[in-house]
Amino acid sequence: MNRKEGKQIVTHKLEITPSQGFLNWLQQEKISIAFTTYQTNRLILVGSKPQGSLTVNERLFDKPMGLYAQGESLYMSTRYQIWRLDNRLAPGELYQQIDRLYVPSWSYTTGNLNVHDLVIDHNNTPLFINTDFSCLATIQPGYSFTPVWQPPFITKLAAEDKCHLNGLAMVEGQPTYVTACSATDTPAGWRNHRLNGGIVIHIPSNEIIATNLSMPHSPRWYQGKLWLLNAGTGELGYLENNKFIPITFCPGFVRGLAFCGNLALVGLSKLRTRNFTGLELENRLTREGKTAQCGLIAIDITTGQIVHWLHIGSIVEELFDIVILPGVTRPKALGFQGEDIERLINFPNSGGIITTKPTVQRPRSEAVPIAGLPKPEANQPVTSQQIAHLYQKTTNEPLKYQRVYHLNPESLAPYDAMTFPSLQQRWRTKPQQGELVGVSASLAGDMVGFVIAELQADKTAQLLSLFVAPAYRCQGIGKNLIYQLQRNLQEQQCTQIQLSYIVTELTTKGLEPILTQLGWNKPQAQFFLGQTTTEVIAQAPWLNQPPLTAEFSLFPWTELTAKDRQELQLLDFPEVLSPLADKQRLELLNSLGLRYQEQLIGWIVTHRVAANTIRYSSLFVAKPFRVRGRGIYLLATAIQRQIVSPITNYKFAIASENTAMLRFLRRHLQPYLTATSESRSSVFDFHKQVGINP
Repeated sequence: MNRKEGKQIVTHKLEITPSQGFLNWLQQEKISIAFTTYQTNRLILVGSKPQGSLTVNERLFDKPMGLYAQGESLYMSTRYQIWRLDNRLAPGELYQQIDRLYVPSWSYTTGNLNVHDLVIDHNNTPLFINTDFSCLATIQPGYSFTPVWQPPFITKLAAEDKCHLNGLAMVEGQPTYVTACSATDTPAGWRNHRLNGGIVIHIPSNEIIATNLSMPHSPRWYQGKLWLLNAGTGELGYLENNKFIPITFCPGFVRGLAFCGNLALVGLSKLRTRNFTGLELENRLTREGKTAQCGLIAIDITTGQIVHWLHIGSIVEELFDIVILPGVTRPKALGFQGEDIERLINFPNSGGIITTKPTVQRPRSEAVPIAGLPKPEANQPVTSQQIAHLYQKTTNEPLKYQRVYHLNPESLAPYDAMTFPSLQQRWRTKPQQGELVGVSASLAGDMVGFVIAELQADKTAQLLSLFVAPAYRCQGIGKNLIYQLQRNLQEQQCTQIQLSYIVTELTTKGLEPILTQLGWNKPQAQFFLGQTTTEVIAQAPWLNQPPLTAEFSLFPWTELTAKDRQELQLLDFPEVLSPLADKQRLELLNSLGLRYQEQLIGWIVTHRVAANTIRYSSLFVAKPFRVRGRGIYLLATAIQRQIVSPITNYKFAIASENTAMLRFLRRHLQPYLTATSESRSSVFDFHKQVGINP
């Protein structure tokens, strides 16, 4: 890949950096590019100025995904609508140096179907991949959608995303090929087949013509070949004799494909989590020492070489669809946030765009949601007060338990009041590591309970959150939520669910009996937890320890040497006291190592768990040196370093097997704590449980 860069474009929080030849390519071909990113709710248009720089126009829409260009119009699928954006400029007309002005002119409400690819057929009818209902669909007045075709292995249309049908290729205006992540007929069954379950189906014959793919996307018929992106391996290729022939490895999760001459324009996305899914893409990136990128790359389909690229940074990490706009150099779209959509008017014989004069804004009794705009999810999550109306509703309808799909920190933000502990607080210090699996309990369509787990690549899961609305507690909802979660995780070959929690009256009386009834292991004490402040802990007399003798030396934990690491492996310490855990939050101020005659014998490791709080996570000294009080010396030194800093809050986590530290706690530390509690852990082992009933 040519690493020479052009000028970076920064618009608000969006950063776009082109390769040196990218701009020239746009200008030589007289094209512009449009692409969608549902991750940040944006439609982005990229063009060029005659002076030699890129133009970037971004507009907010609610979860834009499928994108299709036809003539003077753009068609786009969003969360629950399909939009048509029409050009309002006549041939040769410019508006503020813009030669294409796309205005949202028409929309159709489908409901939330998780629509992926969208096209317009030879009859000018929208066709779209209805991913949740596993079918190809169209619009029809009086209905949310009308099925046109479904894979032969799908026995019933239901909002269960059974095979993750996602891509559609047209041949001469007819829908001809589709891609799916698997040939499964069970709810979210495709998730267990991401490595090699992907397929291509020929619609006219109903035959699966290609198998053994990994999350295929974006099939496109071009120059007599069916091209597609094998996203799980990061490859662009084509089908030949029903075999996938890769031509280029792309450094990212590939999705979105368009063509111009002999160049294929491919969209790249970063991986959503550090342990994405165990895909071959991730393995290859690791082997080559690369990280997944976000942006566009132009690939010569005759040689497989990457010839141009556009890097996208900052807030955008995932793209979905791409289209090329021929004959357009400086496109712009109107959105719903500014006044332009109200004031820019044209009509037959108007002589071009007219700007109407401003009108007096009249006060409104309440804000009215704007169709098409995303909800302010990240900044204005639903509050417990807003959820309170649920508790007052009375109904004879039965409770409904169902799997909640497509969960991530962004989509969960509006439901933070339905999580406990708060997941939004968790994401601030501990990013998502695996796939989030959720089950909701609802009454008359309103959520009254929610349980969420995180499934790791090794098929173990961590139960992160369990919440039942106060008015619905003590009715077995929490028990049923965990039971339904166990069933869903078992279907995904999960081997074990782990749970850690803080002991409270609620967990003792509410949670622990549920775990016993559902076959979990008896909860075990994990950590003693204590809290205090500088004002209180500074009074402890044992902070004034005598200095170390010359044979001992302290050093910052970040200066751990290769020799230290070898010696660390020889020390006999419990796993819970590992000093190498949670590296991201390591506190540099007072994480210290201890050597005796240049040999590592102990450490105190701390973590910044909030802006004004340090947690004392791991304290260990090798057994021969414990009687000399070196552990107390380490603790006292770390606390003294915090006392003289502006960080005033302290947390202590003492492992239950650290008996020496627990004795010190009872004798010396506890009088200077402002609050104490205990954490416990429990495990549900699927191999040991048979026929568990709720």
